[in-house]
Amino acid sequence: MRTAPPMTRLLILSVVAGLVFAAILLPFVGGLGAFARTATESFDDLPSVLKAPPPPQRTRVVAKDGSTIATFYAQNRVSVPLAAISKPMQKAIVDIEDARFFDHGAIDLKGTLRAAATDVNSGGAVQGGSTLTQQYVKNVLLYSADDKQATSDSISRKLREARYAIGVEKRLSKNQILDRYLNIVYFGEGAYGVEAAARRYFGIHAADLNVAQSALLAGLVQSPTAYDPVLHKPQAKARRATVLKQMAKVHDISPTAATNLAAAPLKLHQTHVGDGCDSSTAPFFCDYVHRALLLDPALGKTRTQRERALMTGGLTIETTLDPQAQQAAQAAVDKTVPPSSRIATAVVAVQPGDGGVEAMAVDRPFGSKKKTNQTTVNLATGGASGFQAGSTFKMFTLAAALGKHIPLSQTFYSPPQVHLSNFSGCNHTPLGSWAPKNAEDGEGGTFGLVRATWESVNTYFAQLERKVGVCAPWQLAKKMGITEITTGGPPSQVPAFTLGSDDTSPLQVSSAYATLAANGRYCKPYGVARITASNGHVIQGSHPQCNRVMSTHTAQVTTSILRGVIDGPDSARTGASATIHRPAAGKTGTTDSFAAAWFTGFTPQLAASVWVGDPRGGASHPLTNLNVGGRFFSHVYGADLPASVWRATMLGALAGKPPLNFDGAAAHIAQDSTFVPKPVIVSRPPKHHAPAPKPPKHLPPGHRPHGH
Repeated sequence: MRTAPPMTRLLILSVVAGLVFAAILLPFVGGLGAFARTATESFDDLPSVLKAPPPPQRTRVVAKDGSTIATFYAQNRVSVPLAAISKPMQKAIVDIEDARFFDHGAIDLKGTLRAAATDVNSGGAVQGGSTLTQQYVKNVLLYSADDKQATSDSISRKLREARYAIGVEKRLSKNQILDRYLNIVYFGEGAYGVEAAARRYFGIHAADLNVAQSALLAGLVQSPTAYDPVLHKPQAKARRATVLKQMAKVHDISPTAATNLAAAPLKLHQTHVGDGCDSSTAPFFCDYVHRALLLDPALGKTRTQRERALMTGGLTIETTLDPQAQQAAQAAVDKTVPPSSRIATAVVAVQPGDGGVEAMAVDRPFGSKKKTNQTTVNLATGGASGFQAGSTFKMFTLAAALGKHIPLSQTFYSPPQVHLSNFSGCNHTPLGSWAPKNAEDGEGGTFGLVRATWESVNTYFAQLERKVGVCAPWQLAKKMGITEITTGGPPSQVPAFTLGSDDTSPLQVSSAYATLAANGRYCKPYGVARITASNGHVIQGSHPQCNRVMSTHTAQVTTSILRGVIDGPDSARTGASATIHRPAAGKTGTTDSFAAAWFTGFTPQLAASVWVGDPRGGASHPLTNLNVGGRFFSHVYGADLPASVWRATMLGALAGKPPLNFDGAAAHIAQDSTFVPKPVIVSRPPKHHAPAPKPPKHLPPGHRPHGH
């Protein structure tokens, strides 16, 4: 901040002091001249009531356990009461800024003129002429109206400041003014207010500041840049010595203490508070929460108001994030698909029966530096246009069929490819014909419902969907939260719906599968549990939004069948690599042309969905002939990379939590011999399949899984 020359400052302060003095004495002195009377009238016309909205404070986003996930702020400030600021800090700021603060009124005429004269004699700005009350007023004007004139050396500014200061001292006690001043003033390094400064420079609370620390902070107020202890240690130490000497002069400490403390090292312990999701410990979950907050009318009618509330309101945003689950999910994606790979992976875990998002992780670093593979596109929520979900959508057809009482013994001859017609949607709308293929050319035979699910037979589910109608699984998916990512509308009614023709996200799919774990109750996913204002007032509390979308029996039988995908007979299950040694159910998913691969599964306590694909678009960048983490894959199926991420996520997230069994029918895995006849296999390829193209010699060949 540029300071006026000493003679100019003396002139300004002298004029202001004279005008204020005239205004104060006019009621008692009747014979003043016209100048004094005019000056008084002008002074009285100035506004005296300072509008002081709460100063900007930082907002904290916290996990279930109260740990900080992220902070948002325009000014890094944490307001605290005067009782939470150490006595040495209170004394240091008063001693160096306004030693007679408790003895004079709003304007210290004697101190003002003395300070100006001292500046002239020294040839530069040495002492401030403003009282703490005037400084408080100036800071309020700066943040409340972004007033550029609040720092100018002008008679009008000084007069307005003085008029406001007189009004402030009529309404507030000295301690109240000191409280507000210490919470508003800037201490450098992005720290506004003494609490933020104490944490920034020393890693402690303002209540714990000692004399030396207090003297350093008090000295920063005059020029936070020039005396910055991080960048200018000698200057900061010299300024601290000045404050300590002043504290000794007014008998708040002894001269000996001042000398000894001035010679001591600064002993900084710097802590930095990041701003926004870039610095978050869970950046993509933070992004998900941030977007939800900007749409929440509880924070304001407009997006601008909501953004301001988030950046300046000092809110506490309590979220559903489970740090244990988040750490497990992030470790799983980072280990399985390195951030340097051309493909990416994302996982979302939600709590069944509640909808709270407990983990959300992407293997890419959050940021805008594309050269280092950073991205701000949240792949966990579907990115810009979503991803096809493949065979994970077979769950909707399975549950719809069970809901229509189609028996588990329902068989279809399911050749490698089948040509089907007469598909119909809701209201018997004709949807045309379809010719789906199985994932492997030689796969075919006669299957029952259970075995066809375990082996994810496409041509079986196409026939099952035609039998129940596209409308039933489509309606079920819509009730379970599946929407078009681009439009937000319902998914498309097409014959290929059962093979995941629609674009969706790991967030949507995990929430849909959590419905089964909750015995048929779908809960809308959410990340914000409660919003609390800086004064402790609860602005909004979120509650699970759940409703029944299928019968308990249907959900439990569906779960029982899906358990076999993971823990069924070795010759049939496609999700064997996802075994976690506790009751679990799930489904693999691989899209047409290997555009993406999925694994979605659940236990009674947690449901998670994993997507693997190329962010640039799977159709033009398929999951074929890949080197990932030292392994070669001719094709990526849902049973390998996605299943590995799911397994690692669930093992870490559920570590230390007792294994729980499913309820009722879901507690028993549907046995092939009980529900369906043995399938007749027609020209099935050998179990280990034909060899894949040879990988580079320096990489070990990857296992090509039996799965879809």
